Formats: sequence, C-alpha cells, structure tokens
Amino acid sequence: MLKLRVDEVKDSVARENFQKLDNEFSQSPILKGTWRFVEITFSGAVANFKYPHGLGFIPKDKIELSVSGPGDLVWNYDDFDRTNIDLTTTGALTVRALVGKVSES
Repeated sequence: MLKLRVDEVKDSVARENFQKLDNEFSQSPILKGTWRFVEITFSGAVANFKYPHGLGFIPKDKIELSVSGPGDLVWNYDDFDRTNIDLTTTGALTVRALVGKVSES
C-alpha cells in the first residue's frame, strides 16, 4: 500500500492536505490491495495459457485495463494458482491488466 511520508512535509497546510490524502488512500480497498501489472500479447487462439504472475498467492481479482485485437479473452479464474493466471483466447490480442486482490481488511 502507498504510504505518504506526511511527517516530512514542512508546510502545515500542505501537511494537513497530505494527511487527508493519506487517510483516503488507507480506506480504499483497491489501493490497499496487492497488484501486479501484466501485459500479454497472443498471436492467435490459445487455450489455458499459463502466465506467471509472481505474486506468491492465488490472485482473486483482476482489473482489466485494455484488450486490443480481434480475439476474445476469457480469464479462467478456477485455474489460477500461486504461480500462474490462466487465460483462453479466440484469436490474436493484447491484454493489459492488474491481477492480485482487493484488500479484505
């Protein structure tokens, strides 16, 4: 999670504003989550493609940023594991996404 170093801000008005931002950041389940950015390019259709995510836990969430190309994409959540995410495509495409999990606390 992003943690601002509010105590290092000398100006009191700026410090107060940064403290408000820090408080908002600490309340956001998305910003408190653990995420990894992935960009994967497929040259054609593929079934159950394993992509290493490097998170060390099973991702439960994804935020899809973009999919470009003529193919369709399926995220095979049931096949995610501690090492890989699993995807199926119907054709060529590039996907950009954040994979990980929203903070549950």
